[in-house]
Amino acid sequence: MSMIHIPLKMGTVYLVPCQNGYLQVDTGYDRDYPTYRKGLMKAGLQIEEIKYLLLTHHHDDHAGFLNELTRDTPVTIIANRMANELLMTGKNDKTRGGGWVSPLIRTLAEIKMHFDRNWTLEFPPFALRGSDILIDGDDCEILRTIGVAGDILYTPGHCIDHQVMLLDNGDVICGDAAANMLLFAGSHYCTVFMTDMEAAYRSWQKMLDAGARMIYPTHGKPFPATRLKEQMGEIKTGDLIRFF
Repeated sequence: MSMIHIPLKMGTVYLVPCQNGYLQVDTGYDRDYPTYRKGLMKAGLQIEEIKYLLLTHHHDDHAGFLNELTRDTPVTIIANRMANELLMTGKNDKTRGGGWVSPLIRTLAEIKMHFDRNWTLEFPPFALRGSDILIDGDDCEILRTIGVAGDILYTPGHCIDHQVMLLDNGDVICGDAAANMLLFAGSHYCTVFMTDMEAAYRSWQKMLDAGARMIYPTHGKPFPATRLKEQMGEIKTGDLIRFF
């Protein structure tokens, strides 16, 4: 079995084979759940085959349908410990600053927010349960215990609770640690919004040092990890167009 990609409106959900089923990385927006279920059917999978969910971070487009997923199947969530409190707020964290990575991206985002009333940076609150697994930093054991040959790396920069999955073959399912969208607008392989660029580039270097070869972002098509090295340091935290 190989990795399965399920496209949603604004991103991609990845499924990786594990013991007795699949480990899923992230959800989409709450309104993406019907599209996700159709994607599972198209891939020939039943919802009960999703045994684990690795949450890269708490944002609306990554944690949006946690309630529906956990209602329909007894999935175990693997999250960074800081995601616990953030998920219960039902809002993308605005307490640590941050901004758009270029002036053009700010303009495009403002246009989208004006016309897309659903883009509120909010999501249905979710409380992690006793059966879920909280990770404190890097972890080189938990994935292997469930049959996935890979490690979890703590990768802040986009937000404080961010983590990625690095497989032994060099594939990185990176959530929003990096992206492949709006390159023409000056994203430089970052997501449109970042909180700490210096931390983000340290996270990129961590992935490269750990053997990253191919990056699988939520937003945009997969790309070679060498692109991260080429774009390292292009944006400074002081260059961000402050959003909040």
